[in-house]
Amino acid sequence: MKTYCFSLVLLLIAIKSDAQSSAPDRYLDSLNKLIKTTKSDSIKARNYFLLSDYWREQDTTKARAYLEKGKILGDKYPFMKAFYYSYLGNYYLGIDDAKSELNFLKADKGLSVFKTKQAYQERAGAWHNYALVQQHQDDHRGALDALINHVLPLSKMAGDKIWLGTEYISIATIFMNLKQYKKAIPYLNQGIELFQNAPRSQYFLLVNAYLTTSDNYFGLENYKLAKKYLDLAKTVLDKSKNIASQYRIEIFLLDYYKCATTYFVTTKQHQKALQHADEAIKLAKELNDNYSLQEIAFDKHTILLEQKRYPEAEKILTDLVTQKETSSLTQNRLKTFNALASLYHTTGNMTKAYDWLKKSKTLGDSLNESKLKTDVSNLEIKYKTAEKEKKILSLHAENQNANNKIKQNHLLNWLLGLISLFLLAIATLGWLFYRNSKKLSAQKELNHQQQITDIERQREIDMVQVMLNTKEDEQNRVARDLHDGLGGMLSTAKVNLLHYTQEKNNNTDAELGNVVIQLENAITELRRIAHNMIPGMLLKLGLEAALRDLCDTLSTQNLDVVFQWLDIKTELPVQEQITIYRIVQEALANAVKHADAKNILLQCTQSEHVFFITIDDDGKGFNVDAPVKNQGIGLKNIKSRVEHLNGTIEILSKENEQGTSINIELHVTT
Repeated sequence: MKTYCFSLVLLLIAIKSDAQSSAPDRYLDSLNKLIKTTKSDSIKARNYFLLSDYWREQDTTKARAYLEKGKILGDKYPFMKAFYYSYLGNYYLGIDDAKSELNFLKADKGLSVFKTKQAYQERAGAWHNYALVQQHQDDHRGALDALINHVLPLSKMAGDKIWLGTEYISIATIFMNLKQYKKAIPYLNQGIELFQNAPRSQYFLLVNAYLTTSDNYFGLENYKLAKKYLDLAKTVLDKSKNIASQYRIEIFLLDYYKCATTYFVTTKQHQKALQHADEAIKLAKELNDNYSLQEIAFDKHTILLEQKRYPEAEKILTDLVTQKETSSLTQNRLKTFNALASLYHTTGNMTKAYDWLKKSKTLGDSLNESKLKTDVSNLEIKYKTAEKEKKILSLHAENQNANNKIKQNHLLNWLLGLISLFLLAIATLGWLFYRNSKKLSAQKELNHQQQITDIERQREIDMVQVMLNTKEDEQNRVARDLHDGLGGMLSTAKVNLLHYTQEKNNNTDAELGNVVIQLENAITELRRIAHNMIPGMLLKLGLEAALRDLCDTLSTQNLDVVFQWLDIKTELPVQEQITIYRIVQEALANAVKHADAKNILLQCTQSEHVFFITIDDDGKGFNVDAPVKNQGIGLKNIKSRVEHLNGTIEILSKENEQGTSINIELHVTT
């Protein structure tokens, strides 16, 4: 049986963007035209990402350049920022597995705050490609975990039946790789059911599902059902000949001939097997499909063995060993090594049989194949026996004294060798023990220093919070005194003055009127100051109303402050609401005072225990890397409050350039 890989990865890509394969020039033109004509930075960013994905396998330099252009335009949009990580993960596929994994996980985290079908589908795609990386590393169980626990639930929430069906087939192929054919059956059945009503242009999905199911029943040695699904695939292929599709029908016809060849080889119908193998080879050459050519070659070697055409079978296997497609998967190499060992054993070439079985053993140890170890041991015994017999024949003419001396020398050499190995093992163990002890001591010291640093940092945060709480309390006290004391006195003075003018019939006195107006302005200004010092709207109506009131207060004819409150469902403790309010109040005040901005966007979102704040303005930028002592008090207060909530702050701005973006993440109580 053959080794399966992610046969549907290309199909998934086709479903997402079938125009790439059918008309690449027209596809590229449409993307470039959208970039030139649209005014939306987010749409431009998305099209740059698509261009990067198009060039990924053809020109990595060009792909990376488009990726970075999209990043620059989309960085201010959280959705596009998450998209960037997804496409960056695609870029590293096959280049750097570690970076690819990391960026797929970043993409999932960034998209998780959005509850739309598009977000679910993009997250499913990121996890699917994450599983593909595990597959390339021969970690089939890691790939299964990603597909079953992440891709399937997200695909169901996205509501795309075609996408969901392809994921069921992908999961089944991994179970087949693990030789757990019975577990693959329910996933294959669900995939076929979802493809039954697929559009005619996507009949290839149903063909692929039937062929994969046929292969699975080969693994279970149920050749009757294997033939049934093979015939179903051929029926759909015959119906698809004149249907326009983004995939050439020859690709799936090749798969059919490969499966049919395997079926006829297994059922000993050698003539039919050779006929279907020749058809498959012809199509594979037309499609330049080296993987399929080698897979068919392996089946053909099986037929040649049955016909005892050993030299031809040997040539096929030795050619397979040198092909990079064979060496890309461990199971393919193992299968080829075993076949060569078996061939040489059959032809009586015990030396080569031993060499190939030894290679197979080394490779098989990593896959925990105990049966392979037994075979190696048995063949090794036969090999050593044959060598001893040759040695006895070659030394038969020599005298007995020389023979005894040779035996003694051999024994002494073995003894010295064993002693040397024993001493080397003791020295190695001692060195490893010393090195590990040294590393453990160093690690303990590092942990101790880190604990001291954490304690100092926490103490500083606590001190700053005490200062901020004291300041908040003092502001509240002063505000109450101003409002209740001085405000009341001014209001009383205003009333008395009005009463006086009415009693004296002195309403025409302009100076008294001006005094009354000044008192009224003073009372209004006093209330505004008290209002800023105590966020009364927050205490009465909550954080959202207080922030919206703050934005409305700051908006003028020359300044537009836009407020967005997204997906925030939990009620936060009052103290945390006040801290968030003060952070936003300080940040907006800085933008108004120092940036000369015309437009300000305040966006608040929440994901479980993390509260996100984004503040963008189009005003003057500043030097973010300036020394702490040169930073304003307002910025220091913001950072102190962010640290109190175990949060992080990111400020994107440059001196002498337009625009500043502040991204804050706070850990809140839910």
